[in-house]
Amino acid sequence: MMRLLSVMALLILISGCSPRLSPLYRDYEVTAGETQSETDAAIIPDDHAEVMVRIRAALEAAGWQVSEAVTPNVIAVASRKFREWGIYSIEVDLEVAPVGGNYVRLFVHPYRIYFTGSKRKIPYLRGSLARSVLKDLHEAFAEQGLEHIGTAQTRDRRALLGD
Repeated sequence: MMRLLSVMALLILISGCSPRLSPLYRDYEVTAGETQSETDAAIIPDDHAEVMVRIRAALEAAGWQVSEAVTPNVIAVASRKFREWGIYSIEVDLEVAPVGGNYVRLFVHPYRIYFTGSKRKIPYLRGSLARSVLKDLHEAFAEQGLEHIGTAQTRDRRALLGD
């Protein structure tokens, strides 16, 4: 019995020290923006071109330089360096795509760039890096009528807790 309690205490201690990881995307809901009149405020825009303009404006307002995307339905930005460690630095690319007319998904692509020049994708987003990358984006997207609704995990958690 004592051994079981010791193991459980150790597991709780270890889990409390683990880093907080999150998915490599964030979702936003398209709501009425600056470009619509007050009478149209309740109408969610279904015009793909308008949503793309709002995304581009939000990215530029947050200080990201918009670049050429691989596909026409996505807006991409130039890489930005966020961390400089001894043997590697961390750079982040972003892609933003409208999803189904009423939602927008922001994809975050973090990479480790080693001093040798090799590049490796980071398969998760640590809390500190997420805060650094997303802090200006949430405000800029909100100003353009794109409300942050989180990830599938956060939406599920809110639904379970009744928030």
